[in-house]
Amino acid sequence: MHSRAQDRVRGLVFALMIVIKNAFWLSVCRFAADFSSLVLFTFISRDLGPASTGEYSYAFALGAFIAIFAASGLDQYGVRQYMRLTSDEERASCWRSMLVAQALQLVMGLGLLGLAIAYLGGRNANPLVILELTVFLVGWGLSRTFFIPASARQAMAIPAFIELGCRAIAALISLVLLLAGVPSMPLMLLPFPIAGVVLMGLSMRNATLNGAPLRCGTDWKEISHIARGTLPFTLCEALGQFYIRADMLVIVNLLGTAAVGWYAADLKMVEVGVMPLILLGTAAYPVLSRTALQDRNGFLKLSEEFLRSVLFVSGWLAVGLYFLVPLVIDFLFGDRFDPAARMLPLFSVLAVVKGLEIAVYRLLYATKRQNTYLAALVFGTILIVSLNFWLIPAFGANGAIAVVVLSTALVDLVCITGLKKQLPGSLFLFSLGRLMLPLACTGLVFEGLHSLGLNEWIVAIGACLAFPVLGIVSGLLPHPRRSLLLATERAPTPT
Repeated sequence: MHSRAQDRVRGLVFALMIVIKNAFWLSVCRFAADFSSLVLFTFISRDLGPASTGEYSYAFALGAFIAIFAASGLDQYGVRQYMRLTSDEERASCWRSMLVAQALQLVMGLGLLGLAIAYLGGRNANPLVILELTVFLVGWGLSRTFFIPASARQAMAIPAFIELGCRAIAALISLVLLLAGVPSMPLMLLPFPIAGVVLMGLSMRNATLNGAPLRCGTDWKEISHIARGTLPFTLCEALGQFYIRADMLVIVNLLGTAAVGWYAADLKMVEVGVMPLILLGTAAYPVLSRTALQDRNGFLKLSEEFLRSVLFVSGWLAVGLYFLVPLVIDFLFGDRFDPAARMLPLFSVLAVVKGLEIAVYRLLYATKRQNTYLAALVFGTILIVSLNFWLIPAFGANGAIAVVVLSTALVDLVCITGLKKQLPGSLFLFSLGRLMLPLACTGLVFEGLHSLGLNEWIVAIGACLAFPVLGIVSGLLPHPRRSLLLATERAPTPT
């Protein structure tokens, strides 16, 4: 019995080493891809101004929402199913049925795209821009479905590099066209739909190489079961996108595209900053799903370390947004984006509550409680829609940010309550306490450096460097030698 327990621990540590490897490559490739997009976004902002930035951001937000209904949810559902099915025959049958479910979902999404272009296209963005970005985002979403076999095998590096290549090349070519003086935004963004199609084709090939040929199933009972199982994940992603971007849709109608451009510049910083958290959750998801099913005590320890690691990164992001990014915004975008810099303190609070949400929804997915997250998002969306029309006219974009922060915090609370059977509330309380201490001490470091009359860049960078040290001292980051997530030794294969 003792040997069997040791083998289980060694196997778990070995699996978690794969998590760290996958998280590393996913983060490196996604950061590089997001950085290329951020560079393009920066030059659009500098050269074309807040109004064009607002048009681009509006079209991207609308395209992302359509892409969710066309090609999302199956990747979350499919990876979890693959990890729980025990035979190759069961996985093959499930895969064939998932392809049919994906085809049906794609048809629904294309219908929604037609309606969006017909009724919304000419109001705040060029219909061609909406079409181009939507095709790219749909192709990106479909690629995640075709990467399910590789992700379930935890072979995530090659998909990450494929995504990086397609996204970075599209952004680079668009940037070259912009710098060459191409006056038309649809022509400038033409590389993106091409990249989406190429990404989809390469992901199909990857699925075939991972033992999942592109053959559709005919078991409509299983197809219906997969469609019902996927629906909560799709709705969660749709509501997640809507409630973080609903204020953008309201702002563009109440305050204009320039205000959306300022708001989108700050939101872009948050989205890029939380991406490592999302990718850490992606890498840990297969292990969390399996451990939740097989080992309650192991899941408790793994969940605590996952939560603390996510809060460490989100706290560091909040410090950067509060102290450093306002200087970066002024430097990159110029004086026209001063209103964006003034809104960043509220976005730093959003970074913390959003990081907590990223952690808890992964834990809910792993324990098959995705409906709890869906209910929380419904509640958050209703709150955002109802409060935005009251606070945006009164407080402008700051009112929109405050609503997002409040609704996200309430979503977090509902999700934590939904996990009470699997994880005690004290786990979240103590983890948040470990975060608040280094945040407060970082504020004191900033004030101390500022009182010395140092250059504002030195003061901001000093605060950003102080937080990780204080976070480690407070125990927010798990100890490498005692951590499952940060294990440094390769466990031997169980015998």
